[in-house]
Amino acid sequence: MNTLELRRERDVGALFRDALAVFGRHALLFIALSAAVAVPAELIVEGVGLEMFTASYDESPPLAEMAIPALVKFLVVTPIIAAICIYALHQIAAGERPSASRVFVAGFEAFTPLFAAVALAVAGIVIGFAALIVPGIYLTVRWYFVPQTVVIEGARGPLALSRSGLLVQGFWWRTLALVLLANIAVALPSFILLTPFAAIAESTDRAVWAMAGSAITTSVTTPFVALFSTLLYYDLRARAESPFGADVQDDQPRTR
Repeated sequence: MNTLELRRERDVGALFRDALAVFGRHALLFIALSAAVAVPAELIVEGVGLEMFTASYDESPPLAEMAIPALVKFLVVTPIIAAICIYALHQIAAGERPSASRVFVAGFEAFTPLFAAVALAVAGIVIGFAALIVPGIYLTVRWYFVPQTVVIEGARGPLALSRSGLLVQGFWWRTLALVLLANIAVALPSFILLTPFAAIAESTDRAVWAMAGSAITTSVTTPFVALFSTLLYYDLRARAESPFGADVQDDQPRTR
């Protein structure tokens, strides 16, 4: 697959097929770049901050010890990996071989506007979950494409959220189903990757092994979900009746 048409309608089979084809062809690149983001984050937050380099293994850690790494992953690691994958996907669509240095730098350059928009979305989602859960689920799906609207459209802050909401409008249930399918698809590989590290951590009573398993799993599975999500973003844009206007018709990343 030398070129890839981004903005076209895709059924569920085409979404998985194209995402797997792109990931499979450039797997080492995607995994290496994701590891360059995930591993330092794990080392700093869990290894140093939560002292997992020297801590004993706890199969059921306190809520705070689970919440902090999850928040860092959601606010920092996943958005940067998503941005890297978006830039790489655009190079592939142009018939180019993705440049590791270019997409890596571009992903980090996008971090500031990404963090601001994602943090705003997280705040709203948390409030939504506090209001009887259902609003939180609704907003999670509605604002799912915030990374794409920031990187591809150049949207900032609340505008990124409204762009994502406009895109999902009329396709909320379809988006929910496809996002769930993508995450279910990576559940088995995640389990396979995590299990041996959890077993070693338990047998040696060293939490550092669980941390290593988490970093590796994130590096392998997150790029696929990011690629799938970006193809779904373009699928929804193709299905919509030009809801964004002429300013986003060129489909080129805008954050650089």
